[in-house]
Amino acid sequence: NTLTFGYSIVVMESCVLSVGGKKVPSLLCCKDRSMCMLDERLSSGIDSRYNEGCAELAKYLFYGLYGRSPINVEHPLDACPEDMLDDVILLIKAECVHLYCNPLNLGYLLPYVSHWRNLHLHCMTEAEYEDEEAAEEFKISSFVTMVQDCHRIGVPYSSLGHVQKFDIFTVEKWPLIQAYALEGIGGGSFFTMKYKLSDMSERLWRLYSRLDSVSLDRLLAEDLRSFERQWSGFFSRMELESHLSILELSEAEAGEAFRTYFSHGLIASNLADNSKDRQPLVLFGAHSSSEDMDSYSFNFASESHQVGNTGPGGSLASHMILQCAAARGHLACSRTYFFGTTHTPFLGEERIHIVKRC
Repeated sequence: NTLTFGYSIVVMESCVLSVGGKKVPSLLCCKDRSMCMLDERLSSGIDSRYNEGCAELAKYLFYGLYGRSPINVEHPLDACPEDMLDDVILLIKAECVHLYCNPLNLGYLLPYVSHWRNLHLHCMTEAEYEDEEAAEEFKISSFVTMVQDCHRIGVPYSSLGHVQKFDIFTVEKWPLIQAYALEGIGGGSFFTMKYKLSDMSERLWRLYSRLDSVSLDRLLAEDLRSFERQWSGFFSRMELESHLSILELSEAEAGEAFRTYFSHGLIASNLADNSKDRQPLVLFGAHSSSEDMDSYSFNFASESHQVGNTGPGGSLASHMILQCAAARGHLACSRTYFFGTTHTPFLGEERIHIVKRC
């Protein structure tokens, strides 16, 4: 039987490091401390179980190559089997980067890593890779060489939307970690006995939320367009309302598009609704005070507050407050709009003189 491993990423750092435009900051305060990310894959041909924290970091460092919609991919991903594409080990140190891959996925990875400084590539030739046993031994020995100078290792165990309790015994069961203990080609000892492991997930989540040049480009090219469509859709809906029907328009009906956009983002990102400051809302007239906004929940938008009854004394509302927010990202916008003419503008001293002469 041959061992099968998924993508494994190991990060060792003691300073801010830029990897392909992505910032890997000083998450660790000790020079001898490292961060190790491993994929969880079963052996002997059984389907894999991905570690979500590892997959999340892989998507971040490789610009979405391991996501559903990778960018800047010159070769069609269908041409490379998934288990071959995932066959990656990455070790990032303060002074260099080590990358293990195979000759089948090398072409997919090069556009993302070829410009990395001090890159050490561990890859067999196509002829060498045909020997499955030799290929697995090369992978294990590459991993042993990569981590030999590490002492304390942090693992991005959980993804942002799915927090799991960190368990070093689960990590010890990962195939690549088990292979580390093999005599001859491995390290010859249990991985968790030689290295002190800890969970680095939360520190990485703060890193993912930062706006860098890559995430800004994606935001402007993709996210902003979808965000703008929400506003266009809202006003298209308002323009269809007649003078009478708009009086019966409720906050829940008016904000339905904003809520749907936000909810789909939560589901797609596996996020929980835990921020009242960044949620969609539509509030009319007197029902738009700071207290109303603080107590608002987009899941329970009001059906009773309508344009026609939220003004002073239950009269017609003079304004509305809108807020649209992306569930995951940096986009949010709040605006105040007025219904019709709500005041008489001051035209200056000349108008006053005209009135007096009349």
